[in-house]
Amino acid sequence: MPIRQPVPLRGERIGIVAALSKAEAGDLGKAVADRLTSFGCTVIPEHDLATDLGQSAAAIIVLGGDGLMMRAATAYPDVPLLGINFGNVGFLALVERRDWEAALAELMHGHYAIQEGSTLQAAIVRDGIELKQGWAINDVVVRGGVRMIELELYVDDHFVNNYPGDGMIVSTPHGSTAYCLAAGGPILTAGVRGIAIVPISPHSPIRTPLVVSEQACIELLLGNDRVASVILDGRAVFDLQQGDTIMVEQGAHVLRLITLETTNFYEAFRTKFNFRIRPDAVPTRDPNRHHPDEEWRP
Repeated sequence: MPIRQPVPLRGERIGIVAALSKAEAGDLGKAVADRLTSFGCTVIPEHDLATDLGQSAAAIIVLGGDGLMMRAATAYPDVPLLGINFGNVGFLALVERRDWEAALAELMHGHYAIQEGSTLQAAIVRDGIELKQGWAINDVVVRGGVRMIELELYVDDHFVNNYPGDGMIVSTPHGSTAYCLAAGGPILTAGVRGIAIVPISPHSPIRTPLVVSEQACIELLLGNDRVASVILDGRAVFDLQQGDTIMVEQGAHVLRLITLETTNFYEAFRTKFNFRIRPDAVPTRDPNRHHPDEEWRP
């Protein structure tokens, strides 16, 4: 569940990471730096964050899309991130750019929470030797080439099934709105402590995805001699051979996202995917209602 974190960040060390491919992100980065300085903060530019993997920063402001958010989370593990969205969707970069000034004010006054999410780590077992492949924010994917691959799925040493098809997605809750969703998998909302396992185009009428405990050990054994790769957060990291086992477990790091009272996953889901069954429907309850005696919970 999201963790209440009311410590004001006025006067703290704050990092800034801006998308290099978007000039407007760089321009806004300068404005953000000026505003942080006016709050007494020490601004750490990206080229200085790498000196200690961002550990000296109380938080990092990321100006870009979800891809940049994943890059920042990987480069600066466990550091709280506030994303200002310059991408197309924005489920990790939760703040729209028009709201950046209000978001910084909330951050400075401690009106925020830190939502912690699990990551995944992957290893290949080949001829009895374990080859570590790193960790992922969104998903670990085993993907075939132009021909169908055969994967055997094991969860905590229990055989589940054989999956002929294009591959398999193992996804965190944060990754469930990415490739997992596109492949017909479930959406896991904040607070769900699980991992989604989703077959990719299985050659079977049985294509039901699974959700297992985040503590589970997931193993995928490549059963045939076809081209296949292991992909972490969209990056191909290893070419597989028949008999290889891909082992996926909960990662040692956590993804820490800064959330504000105004950030709302369910509203984002409806609007960013245009997922409105009745577009003109007005909810009976006021979505912005908040009891004055009730402690804020994001």
